[in-house]
Amino acid sequence: MTSHPHPGDAALGPTPDGYRYFRRSIPLAHSFDPKDAALDRAFERARAMLRAWGPQLGAGMRVEVEVEAQGLSAPLPAPAVGLEARLISRVAGVIPLRAPLRVISAEFDSADHAGYAYETLPGHPERGREAFYVTRTEGLVEFTVMAFSQPAAWYSRLGGPVTRIIQNRYTNKYLLAMAVRPR
Repeated sequence: MTSHPHPGDAALGPTPDGYRYFRRSIPLAHSFDPKDAALDRAFERARAMLRAWGPQLGAGMRVEVEVEAQGLSAPLPAPAVGLEARLISRVAGVIPLRAPLRVISAEFDSADHAGYAYETLPGHPERGREAFYVTRTEGLVEFTVMAFSQPAAWYSRLGGPVTRIIQNRYTNKYLLAMAVRPR
């Protein structure tokens, strides 16, 4: 059996020394019949969710993007290379945490995968890259989150294992957000 590289790993690039890498996946649809229309529906729904920042919004985050003066309520743009944004979450449900990022890869037109990757910018509690991809193979549609990172802010360095627990919690939320919707 030949192992093919995951498109998310290509989007992230090589993991630098001293960075922690992880990859977690969840099946969104599975069928013994590779021509099952449910596979196509699950893939297209997941692709649409990725275009709409579904993992982050489903995890309870807000996505802020600077848009030129186009009015007060401009729609949230899809991830696109060069787009800069901030993820806003709440620590302990109270303290707002802003995590700036820049999209470094966005692929939505392939027949067998779709997704994007971003790198963190100064002010983000971690330094690294994260990718969100849905893939379609024979009889399987799968969503994958992968990243490499290291603490950047004093509180993430000080947090040590707690920081990893928080990262794992958000990864679980990303996976769940995508798994609940596409079926």
